[in-house]
Amino acid sequence: MRANQFAFAFGIFALIVGVIVDLYGVFTQFGTIDSAQEVLVGSFILGIGLAFLSIPNRLERYIVQGIIGIGIFYYFYIQNNNIWIALIVAFILVALLEYGLKHR
Repeated sequence: MRANQFAFAFGIFALIVGVIVDLYGVFTQFGTIDSAQEVLVGSFILGIGLAFLSIPNRLERYIVQGIIGIGIFYYFYIQNNNIWIALIVAFILVALLEYGLKHR
């Protein structure tokens, strides 16, 4: 039971840190490579927090996955200025995250 409490606490902590890093990255230097890298790191932290929380198929999980997808999209759009490549990469990575969360 203690392991589940630790995983839940760490998941909540990672979600809070991920949101803070995402917001800091977006609002400090919007549209720059540094901002995109910070948002990508925040999205990865959110993904780790989501994995530790073990939320079943509920609205909260899909909202967090949507935020992760937006962060990944933002990073790849800033990197290459092509909306289609950014959209495809974000879709593939979020689908991979969903597969990993369902089959772990």
